[in-house]
Amino acid sequence: MHLGNLRTALLNFLLSKQSKGRFILRIEDTDKERSKKEFAESICDDLTWIGLIWEEGPRTGGPQKPYFQSERTKLYEKFYKELIDKDLIYPCFATEEELKVIRRNQLAAGKPPRYPGIWSNTSKEDIQKELDKGSKPVYRFRIPKDKTITFKDLVKGEQSFNSNDLDDFIVKKEDGSPTFMFANAIDDALMNINLVVRGDDHLSNTPRQIALLEALQLNIPEYAHIALFTGDDGSPLSKRNGSLSIQELKKKGYFPLAVINYLARVGHTIGDNDVRDLTALAKVFDTKKVSSSPSRFDLQQLNFWQKQVVEAQTDEELNNWLNPFLEGLLPKDVDSGLFVKTIRENIAFPEEAISLANNIMSADFKLSKEAKNIIKASGSEFFNLAREAFLKNWPMWTESMKDLSSTSGKKGKELYQPIRISLTGQESGPKLDQLSTLLGKERVIERLEKASKI
Repeated sequence: MHLGNLRTALLNFLLSKQSKGRFILRIEDTDKERSKKEFAESICDDLTWIGLIWEEGPRTGGPQKPYFQSERTKLYEKFYKELIDKDLIYPCFATEEELKVIRRNQLAAGKPPRYPGIWSNTSKEDIQKELDKGSKPVYRFRIPKDKTITFKDLVKGEQSFNSNDLDDFIVKKEDGSPTFMFANAIDDALMNINLVVRGDDHLSNTPRQIALLEALQLNIPEYAHIALFTGDDGSPLSKRNGSLSIQELKKKGYFPLAVINYLARVGHTIGDNDVRDLTALAKVFDTKKVSSSPSRFDLQQLNFWQKQVVEAQTDEELNNWLNPFLEGLLPKDVDSGLFVKTIRENIAFPEEAISLANNIMSADFKLSKEAKNIIKASGSEFFNLAREAFLKNWPMWTESMKDLSSTSGKKGKELYQPIRISLTGQESGPKLDQLSTLLGKERVIERLEKASKI
């Protein structure tokens, strides 16, 4: 899963909670080449990690099992038979090459490319001849003619389609497996789905599926088509244009709470920046506040929410989060809890904590050219005075710095920056009083003495 998939799942989940409904996970694995068991397992793991727990579906079960479409073939066959008996679907032997030529000619004539129904009225004899040759047909649904198909979209409002603008779509592939258009609609009806939230790239599929459900006298759900979540290039969000997979989010150390707070606001207005859990987000989610325009993935916004969530954690929670990443990086005499408390304002991700651990806790940090110049400009006498001030006043940081300011005559940046660089090798970072406590008297004196010799 990537963030585009997850956003759609999240909005379904929020609406299910808001309406006290049931969030259903169905694995639509009718495409045999692209569907593998491990992919389904990964989807289940990703949704569980983010907190989108389904009431019905794989691992959970439910009254409408199975929840893998590949295991529902017998159910579909019943409806294929009904459609054949009513002459509502028919075999089509048109090859992909023939269809390409038709589409090319239609486009050249300024017409939209659509299947022209060339096999829709073929005689039984001609169909049998093709079957006798060993040709394998697809089956197409007969779209009713001269009919207006309307439905109220919860995001886009009233939608109306002329059935003459819709072509006869495939419901059964050459290998006998159902298409997405068919299985998706049938399962929505059989599983008592009352609301479908999906991308507006499916908007043109909806009147086709409504026509199919009406032909079978099955219940039709409500629909909410949301504007696409796009990448840097404006095309649908994918790994190619900036999206992160859920696995990548986990590895980078994103909090699930940060991800859901970001995604709940993509193309949807919430009037504040409060960090909310799923229950609270469900209360404020409103389809009327969903934008009809596409939204671009914004890494800075995602990272903003990560920082918000990190800041909301207790010291103990942050320590538990970072402990696996910091294993073996801190000296044995340094308390990991104190380290995390010291750096918490300067991190949003584990990699930043790792970098600080490597820089702050290592006596062999490498100084940048600019940092080395600042040390040299301060002069060895400054660091000798600093060492004396700390030895005299330890562990009182404020008194030590006042003493150093008095004896060296330095103030502000000229006073604090060289001290920071001498202790950490960095020109910015955690508060110096907390750093000195973390490092301890012996390390502080050692590093000041080392700086005096540069």
